[in-house]
Amino acid sequence: MCFPFSLHVVSGHSMQPFLNEGDRVVVFRWAYFLSQPKKGEVVVFHGSEGKTYVKRITAVKAKNEFVVEGDNKVDSKRVCLVGKKSIIGKVVFKYS
Repeated sequence: MCFPFSLHVVSGHSMQPFLNEGDRVVVFRWAYFLSQPKKGEVVVFHGSEGKTYVKRITAVKAKNEFVVEGDNKVDSKRVCLVGKKSIIGKVVFKYS
């Protein structure tokens, strides 16, 4: 992980209206080396089935676990718990 930033393309509608399908996001991969993820931040993470997701942190649990969910409450019915080790980084910039 020598590069501090990575680029990702949004797929799906679960983060609307903040992010739309096809939007691109810049992710700061080093964001959480010296700090903890916080409620309200948008992160990219590895899911259990090997896919990459972008979601907003809605709660912070003990043991470096975070509740994440999409902004679109109609399309994002899946709420999940993510460990800090699964987080790729924090979304710091978006563009279409």
